[in-house]
Amino acid sequence: MKRILATVTAFMCIISLCSCSGDKTTDNNTNSRVSTAPIDPEIIGTWMNELSGYRFGENRKVSLIIDFSENAHFTENGQMQTMNALIPKENMDYDGKRVYVTNTAYNEDYQEDVTSVLIDMERLDEPNPDSLDGYYHIYGGVATDVLAEQLGIPPEKFDFEGKVEGDKFIIYMVDCFDYETVDGKVDMFGELIAAYIKGNYEAMSYDYTIEYDSLKMTMIDIEGADPEVYFKADENK
Repeated sequence: MKRILATVTAFMCIISLCSCSGDKTTDNNTNSRVSTAPIDPEIIGTWMNELSGYRFGENRKVSLIIDFSENAHFTENGQMQTMNALIPKENMDYDGKRVYVTNTAYNEDYQEDVTSVLIDMERLDEPNPDSLDGYYHIYGGVATDVLAEQLGIPPEKFDFEGKVEGDKFIIYMVDCFDYETVDGKVDMFGELIAAYIKGNYEAMSYDYTIEYDSLKMTMIDIEGADPEVYFKADENK
C-alpha cells in the first residue's frame, strides 16, 4: 500500500505551524463490496517499517499507522518538539488525561498571527498527571487534518488514535479500510479507499508473502512496483 503511505508521509507542511486549510472533498461514491473470503491468520496483527505500517484486524478492517516522531513528539519536560520549533509549556494544556497544544504563527494569507490547534487528544487508558506516555483518542488538530487532506478525505471520516512512548509519537488511522486475502493476494477496499482512488479500481490489490516476522507486499496495478517490506510489531494496544 505504498501509494497511500507515501502520500500520507508527505505531510511535512504540518509543522510549518501555521493555520492550514484545504477544500478537498471526497466523491459521494460508496463501495458495496463486502469482505467474506477467509482471512489468512498469519497477516493479522501490526506490521511496521521505520516510518509507517498497517494493522490487519480480525474484524476484517485495516488501520494505517504513521510514526509521527520525526515531525512532532513530546519531550521529557512536557513540551512538544516539532521539526521547526519547540512549543513552550504555556501553549500546552495537560491535566493528566486531555492534551491540548496550540501554536501562534504569522499567516501570509490572513496577513496576521493565527493560532492553530496542533493536537487535541484524550487518554484511553488511566489518567497520569506525571507522564504523557499512553494511548489516546485524537479529536483533531493540524496534524490529523493534514494527514486526511493528503488523502483528499475529510478528517471527520477517520477515527484517529495515538500512542505516546517517550520521544515516540505514533498516529493510527483506525479501521479505515476493509480487507480480505485470497490466494496470496490482499485486497483493501471500502468507502474511503474508493474516494481516494476516484473509482478507477474496485480495490487496492497487492501480492504478499509472509516469512517469519516479515511481510512483503507488491502492488499489482503498477508494473514494476517495488515491494514494500514490513516487520511484525509487538502491540500492547
